[in-house]
Amino acid sequence: MKLDFYEMMFSIMLPIVFGLMAIFFFYIGLRSILTKRPYLISNRWELSIMFVVFIPSVLLSLSSPSGFNVINWVHPLFIGVVLLMMCYELKGYAVYAVTDTSFRGALLAALQKLQMPYEESLSLIRLTSINADLQVAVQSWSGTGVIKVKKRAHLPVLREVVNAMNEYFRKSSAARNMIFCVYYLVAGGIMVAFAIGMFFLGRNYGAF
Repeated sequence: MKLDFYEMMFSIMLPIVFGLMAIFFFYIGLRSILTKRPYLISNRWELSIMFVVFIPSVLLSLSSPSGFNVINWVHPLFIGVVLLMMCYELKGYAVYAVTDTSFRGALLAALQKLQMPYEESLSLIRLTSINADLQVAVQSWSGTGVIKVKKRAHLPVLREVVNAMNEYFRKSSAARNMIFCVYYLVAGGIMVAFAIGMFFLGRNYGAF
């Protein structure tokens, strides 16, 4: 029996989307819990997941049986604007399971190892030798943070700093905060439940 579009959407595409989200959430949550240390990863992974999440919504709008409809076309455009904003906001690297103290210790140790002189302010580290600005922010209550650079030309420098910070975390017993990691595990479990629910909803679509 040939699947129609909506049955395929619910029984195949949405379970895949929720499954990918679950994998991402489990990875974020389990990595720190299993290794017992903070770590940094590129925000491009989270941005990629966001792209995947919005695909079903866009397809549903464009495949509406009502034909041409302003709302059906405005919705994908709105999602496109949101994704462009996220591309700007999610530049750089995210850090998980970290504290204010361990993040600062890792960052300064990385700069010292790379022999990069710096000037430190509240939320900015200026690398004086190359005139680059590292923007940093840490939410100590959740154990998360972000580090990025203002100019794309300085991205290679940022990668060096991030690699040195990850090496510092691997070799030290830095303080950690696992609250957000636990949250991600719970969210991953919810995504699995949604994936299973969407699969059976799609399989029973023809009965409605």
